[in-house]
Amino acid sequence: MLIKVPVSWLREYVDITVPIDELSLKLHMSSTEVKGVERPWWDDKIRTARVEKLAKHPNADKLLLATVDYGAGAPKTVVTGATNLTVGAIVPYADEGATIVDGHTGERATLRGKPMRGIQSEGMVLSEKELGLGEAHEGIHILDAKLPVGALLREVLGETVLSLDVQPNRPDCLGIVGIAREVAALLGVNLKEPPLERLGSGAPKGLEVRIEDDHACPRFAAALLTGVRIAPSPAWMQARLVAAGMRPIDNVVDITNYVMLELGQPLHAYDHGKLRGAVLVARQARRGESLRTLDGVGRMLPEGTLVIADAERALGVAGIIGGEDSEIRPDTTTVALEAASFEPIGIGRTATKLDMRGSSGSAAARRFSWELSADLVPIALARACRLLREHAGAKVEGVVDRYPNPRPRVNVRMRFSDVPRVMGIEIDSAETLDILRRLQFTVAADGDALVATPPVVRTDVAIAEDIVEEVGRIAGYDRLPVRMPDGPLPLAERHPLEEFRERARDGLAGFGLQEIVSYSLIDPVWLKQLTADGSPVAPEPLRVVNPTTVSQSVARPTLRPSLLETARRNLRNRASVAIFEIAPIYLPRRADLPDERWTIGVVLAGNAQPVKDGETWLTPERRFDVRDLQGIVLGLAELLDVHTSGEQRSDAPGLHPGRSIAFAVAEKTYFVAGQLDPRVAQMWELPPDTFVAEIDLAVWQESSRPPRVAAPPRFPAALRDLAVVVDEATPFGDVEREIRAAAGKDVESVALLDLYRGQQTGAGKKSFAVRLVFRSAAGTLGEADVDRLVKRVSGRLQHAVGATIRS
Repeated sequence: MLIKVPVSWLREYVDITVPIDELSLKLHMSSTEVKGVERPWWDDKIRTARVEKLAKHPNADKLLLATVDYGAGAPKTVVTGATNLTVGAIVPYADEGATIVDGHTGERATLRGKPMRGIQSEGMVLSEKELGLGEAHEGIHILDAKLPVGALLREVLGETVLSLDVQPNRPDCLGIVGIAREVAALLGVNLKEPPLERLGSGAPKGLEVRIEDDHACPRFAAALLTGVRIAPSPAWMQARLVAAGMRPIDNVVDITNYVMLELGQPLHAYDHGKLRGAVLVARQARRGESLRTLDGVGRMLPEGTLVIADAERALGVAGIIGGEDSEIRPDTTTVALEAASFEPIGIGRTATKLDMRGSSGSAAARRFSWELSADLVPIALARACRLLREHAGAKVEGVVDRYPNPRPRVNVRMRFSDVPRVMGIEIDSAETLDILRRLQFTVAADGDALVATPPVVRTDVAIAEDIVEEVGRIAGYDRLPVRMPDGPLPLAERHPLEEFRERARDGLAGFGLQEIVSYSLIDPVWLKQLTADGSPVAPEPLRVVNPTTVSQSVARPTLRPSLLETARRNLRNRASVAIFEIAPIYLPRRADLPDERWTIGVVLAGNAQPVKDGETWLTPERRFDVRDLQGIVLGLAELLDVHTSGEQRSDAPGLHPGRSIAFAVAEKTYFVAGQLDPRVAQMWELPPDTFVAEIDLAVWQESSRPPRVAAPPRFPAALRDLAVVVDEATPFGDVEREIRAAAGKDVESVALLDLYRGQQTGAGKKSFAVRLVFRSAAGTLGEADVDRLVKRVSGRLQHAVGATIRS
């Protein structure tokens, strides 16, 4: 959370003995991140100066010659027409070259020395307008007589503000006092606590407090104040509120905001006269209960909302925003002042439901959604009562404090030797004790044993490592030595499945496919569009309990709908898609977490060979067919050295019955490939010749062999092309199997070059053009050796599949 800390306010509680830039660095290095330092814009040429001498201008009755000492060299003579200067006055002085506001145009300008009625003016003494502090231009802005001469004006006038990014584990730093506690520990100076009102233990007669949900509201206190006079808050308080980023309203509301910024504990003030039954109750909102809040919005309170109510109705959303009915008005004279502690998760959820979280939401909600200490409640209440007595004339009639289950104090037991062991630097026990005491820890030591109790405002300290962290950040992380690691670096080993995925990804991209990355949460309607009759192709999907939209309400049990949707969108603007995705699918398991199965999904649709550069319109286009999909799948299996086996299934739901295939192991389908059912393709607005493959990556990985390294062949290869004529029903896979069985180790590769059907093969026949590559590891194959192998292959094909070899 970004907070603004005016330095003048910070100085009220701690003596800052170092320059602001050095302080910022110390805070930053101690884990309180400093986002920036906001300073007045005056440059180094604008300083404080003392008027040493005043004399009349010899050539002008209305001008004066002012001799000023600005602490840097000889005094300067300035020509001025101001009438409010006196000898000894401390004034802002701008030397030549300074940037000031032009009193006539209102724009920033560079000051240039010039003669005025014959006398050179060496600089300028400045008015409020020329400093950008107001519109007064007739006289010089007179400064505090206690200011030192020659000081940079930006250091002594105007407000320097630290912009700090406080992290959720440090709610104690949400107030000025919390930052002052950090500064005091870093600089080794004392912390000055803000003065508090002495509150008695007696409850007021006109106010009762009740807690109906002590989990959501562990502590609830309220004070009754009478004789309140509503008026503007003091100028100094308004200036601090504005510097810290808040808008002044009136003295009562400003004091509650002031205490929140000072201590980090939000407060809320109610007009006591508007309370029905003279009671404040922390309870859950009733069904159908509504409230008009301070921002003028009527809100229906969600279920589970904690409210502050009187005897009849809700007065405000607890810890977030008050209601209009009980707000402070100009005629308010009696105030019920609330200070409470709320459960942070509930506040955060309610603020989110009401759209009041974040920088534009409720300042109180942002603080209560962190774990503020319940012990801040009486401190903040006493501080606010003190300020209301001083600046609103209030009289405290009594205080009620309900705290049914006080939080026990944390005592952390550890050893002094834990600090250097964890930190890696030498920090002795004396320094450890000193740092902890500077941070207001209560400590007890006995030899190497240490018991540390954090201050009541710290809710983030619970274990020994927390104490070590406190000591380390104040001692200085810059004390950690910078050493280059020595010794051998450990090898980075990836999980085998991850490495297998990357090899598959590289292979598919190398085949010319484009990878897509889609959402894991999908529209459940998509799953009903994967088959013509709406039957499922995968188990019932896991449903998201609180989806952001219906279109992302189930976890996909298959990659197919994501790929088909991507293909549909792309085919509106292009002639073809060849895409793949490697991602997990989510399969439900009874009484267990879902099974995340990494899967490869492939979709081919449209033109496989569109017209290329250099070709003409006479070149025919070719559509994707099943052989393209077959080549990609077989090529990937060969690349990954996959050797799968299993039961071949004829049913592949959602695919063309006669042009698809599926394999299963142990009743689980791990491979599906083929042409999409044309009826399904029509539902997805895809061409009929759309081809799909899904592969269970884990099954392939288990059946693959790791990459092997082999020496390059020493002897040349011999190539032979054969035209093998077989029956129409004989697949090429059978032909390849028989060729490899016949040639054995001497055949290096078998490639299908072409498929021919026509008069030369006869009816019911087809011809495969096959290229054989022979190579022997023992020596060069001669012509006779190759002829012998070809003859063996030809004989095997004729005998096994009834093939004939065309010449």
